[in-house]
Amino acid sequence: MNPRGTVGESCNTGARVRDRQAELPHLGELPLLPAPFDLVATRRVSEDCLVSFEGRRDLVPFPLVGQSVEVHGCAGRVEIQADAALVAVHARHTKELLVIDPAHYEGKGTAHIMPPLPLGRMGKRLAEIAAIAPEQRPLDLYEALAGVAR
Repeated sequence: MNPRGTVGESCNTGARVRDRQAELPHLGELPLLPAPFDLVATRRVSEDCLVSFEGRRDLVPFPLVGQSVEVHGCAGRVEIQADAALVAVHARHTKELLVIDPAHYEGKGTAHIMPPLPLGRMGKRLAEIAAIAPEQRPLDLYEALAGVAR
């Protein structure tokens, strides 16, 4: 029951909720609630932009180097927050021990942190190759890489 004593009535107008459907388009968004988590830890971001959590290392945006962040172990993902703002999200409980999002290396530096150097041609090509599943990589690619390594 509401304070007026009638079930299903609005406290402000006395009108029934089902009769107020015309108001729906004028309602604002509800604030998003934080994701439920079962584990939380405070970690300092290392010089290589990584934080350790549950035996893995997760990348965060480079301007956070040296700062403390809060790491939340949520259902299926790891959320990393700095100053109560979500700064990174990674899959949780994956087989990878190092989780990298290249976008975290992009952007402008700060007064204290210089942005990382962009990948050169070779680095970009290696990233493209790494993105191909090993069983789908052409064998001549390995031959060419072996020739460059000599």
